[in-house]
Formats: sequence, C-alpha cells, structure tokens
Amino acid sequence: MARSHLRRYQERQQERRIFLSLAGIVVVLIFLAFFGLKILVGFSLLVERLRGGTPSAQPVQNIILPPTLDPLPVATNSATITISGRGQTGYMLILYVNDGEAKKVSIAKDGSFSISSVKMDEGANTVSAKQIDANGNISDLSDVLPIRIKRTPPSLEVSSPSDNSTVEGDTGRVTVSGKTEEDVAVTINGRLAVVAIDGSFHYDFPLAEGDNTLTIKATDPASNQTTIERHVTYKK
Repeated sequence: MARSHLRRYQERQQERRIFLSLAGIVVVLIFLAFFGLKILVGFSLLVERLRGGTPSAQPVQNIILPPTLDPLPVATNSATITISGRGQTGYMLILYVNDGEAKKVSIAKDGSFSISSVKMDEGANTVSAKQIDANGNISDLSDVLPIRIKRTPPSLEVSSPSDNSTVEGDTGRVTVSGKTEEDVAVTINGRLAVVAIDGSFHYDFPLAEGDNTLTIKATDPASNQTTIERHVTYKK
C-alpha cells in the first residue's frame, strides 16, 4: 500500500517536472521571437566596437525619374530636328536616337533642355532619353517618340481633266480626279479633296466662264509637295 502511494507521488513529481520544462521552452521561444533579432544586432555591434571598427552605413539609393520629352511631329522633311523637354536641375541628359547614344547635355537650372541639329536617318526613327546624377545613378528610359524623315515629294497623277481642255454646258463644273500616295492631302485651288485609302481622289470643281487655271497640290505629312496645273476653258 505504501509502495503504491510512493509510486503515485513520484509519477506526479515527474509530470510536474515535464510540464515546467515545456513551459520554460515555450517562454524562451516567445522571448527569442520578440527580442532575438535585437539581441543579435546589438551583440554584433558590440563585437564590432570591441574590434575597433565602426558600423558601416548602408548606401542610400537615389531614385531618379526619367526625363520628359516634348512631342515631336509625326513626320518632317528636315534631316535634323530640335529635341527639347524637362529633367532634374544639375543632372546630365543622355539622348538616344534609334537606340544609339546621340548626345549628352547638362540640364539647365530651370530644369529644361533643348538640343538642336540632331541628325535623323531617312525613314522611321525613334527618340528617347535618360538622365544621370553626379554619383552615376541613372534613370529609366523616357517615353520613346517616333518620327519619320521623308525628303522625297509624293507622287501625283491627274487623270482628269486633261490640260487645255474645254467644258461646255450649263453645269459649270469639271471633275478633277487622279491618284496619289496614302496619307497625302490633295487640294484644288486650296479646296480639299477626299482621298481614298488607295490614294485615289476626285472633286467637282466649279468653273468661271472663260479660262480657268486649276492648281492640284499633293502634300504629305512631312510637308513635301507635288503640284500639277490644268488649264480649262468654260463655255456656256
């Protein structure tokens, strides 16, 4: 009987020790979760000081926004253009033409920049830029602007009327028709004709009695022009 009581007492004591051990482990884990990192950092700083060193400062990265380019014309007949925009005062601007570095300029005190006589290739081109600070930190690429260089005048054919022709009757009109290139504007004595997708056009032009000179002009987006004249005599 006495042995049975003693055994139960020993079992309760052992259970108590196990419970206290588990509780202690839980407390230690909670303590490390909240304060372990701070203790490690503090200990490393202490070791660094004891070794005679100073904690190294982490470099601060300077985030630079890309510059802003002013809009460019869709097309031009000039071999060089002027590119302007805005950036960060005191920074250096790097200009790219067709993905290649073209020029470097300093951005003015008011944040503006203007680069003249920038050479372009015949045909399609792209213009973009970055800016860089004194420490060599560089921005992302700006918006990429397209521009087309075209120095050849547009084609123009006038099928009607024929030159030095005569119109008779009460209508007092002549149909001007022909063909040009896509995206070309056609005018007859300053009046705009409708140009179809395939480049064909027509316009019923009113005539004055007697001799009339019709100036048919084709103008492309780069401002190149081709002009044809037709002389028409109107008799009622």
